Amino acid sequence: MTNDRGALLAIAERIADSENRVTQLRTRIERLRDEGSDASQSHDMLQILSRNLGNLYVQQSVMRRNAWAFNLAKTG
Repeated sequence: MTNDRGALLAIAERIADSENRVTQLRTRIERLRDEGSDASQSHDMLQILSRNLGNLYVQQSVMRRNAWAFNLAKTG
């Protein structure tokens, strides 16, 4: 179970990092648009990061379900 907790912690850290990067990119996109600059490259990067963040959420959910099922099978 220690490895599962370590893996969950690693994914949680990656999620936090990705969420911070998404927030920074959104701020940058707003600033670029306010300045009248082209924000398409930043917007494309935001889409990629958002997809990656979604994948991390799925990975985290699957790991939690597997840990829950393991614990249920162990006690049942």
